Amino acid sequence: MSNKIYFSDKKDRKSFNFYLIKMLSTSLHFIAPALAKKQTKKLLLTPMISKKIKFAKTDFKQVKQEAPYGDLNLYRTGSGRKVILTHGWSGGASQFFPLMQKIADAGFEAIAFDHYGHGKSSGQFANLPLFVKGLNAIIEHEGKNNIACIISHSMGTVAALNQDKSLNHLLIAPTFGFYQSFEKRILSTGIKSNLFHNMLADVEQEHQLKFKDLLPEQHLAKTQGRIHIVHDQGDRFAPFDLAKQQVESFEHVSFTATSGLGHGRVINSDPTWEAFQKLAFN
Repeated sequence: MSNKIYFSDKKDRKSFNFYLIKMLSTSLHFIAPALAKKQTKKLLLTPMISKKIKFAKTDFKQVKQEAPYGDLNLYRTGSGRKVILTHGWSGGASQFFPLMQKIADAGFEAIAFDHYGHGKSSGQFANLPLFVKGLNAIIEHEGKNNIACIISHSMGTVAALNQDKSLNHLLIAPTFGFYQSFEKRILSTGIKSNLFHNMLADVEQEHQLKFKDLLPEQHLAKTQGRIHIVHDQGDRFAPFDLAKQQVESFEHVSFTATSGLGHGRVINSDPTWEAFQKLAFN
């Protein structure tokens, strides 16, 4: 259900479901607050992964990496300096498989992993702090000085920019304006505002991280490594104009605009591969 909320491209019109969800969430909030809280967490923090992503086949080496919140499922191929690839909400490591093969053939070791609550990694639930901590665990294990760059997609770009500021980044379809979009999409379903904000407060308390401190714009400004953004003009889920604004604000950020590739197909596209080559070899 969460992906239907986060990846809905419906306009602002309110459907029958909006009023139904609003009525149910309001009633539960007053009648059974503990149950309302539990159901809100289940609804909003449970990734829904397509079978195409979850069951993709590969000959890459698959390993389990121990991490603070459970094992993370990794795929590795190639040898040389390391390139870490990190997916977005309801995505998976297998989204990067074609790109990983090209990276390995170019003389690097490509490493992609499933975030907590995704694919074959541990956990039922996921959230932004877990994305940040999962990626951090991989970087610490591999050693930041061994990493050529991080390639990230969608919400994974937020996690990537929250890492060591010396790292180089290839950001694919980055989600600038993350919190505002996140809040708007959730409240547009009819879920009671108090339930949503209480859930966020619980996540912040659990992980000792504030959402406002994780927003990508401020970390883009602090990053000292090179940054290249690839973004499709027709992306329905991550606003193209917001990415373009960031590029115009910072000299250390370069940009590739694509057309007709949307939010997902852009990952393994020729423009993304060309952007990686510029970042890795220049």
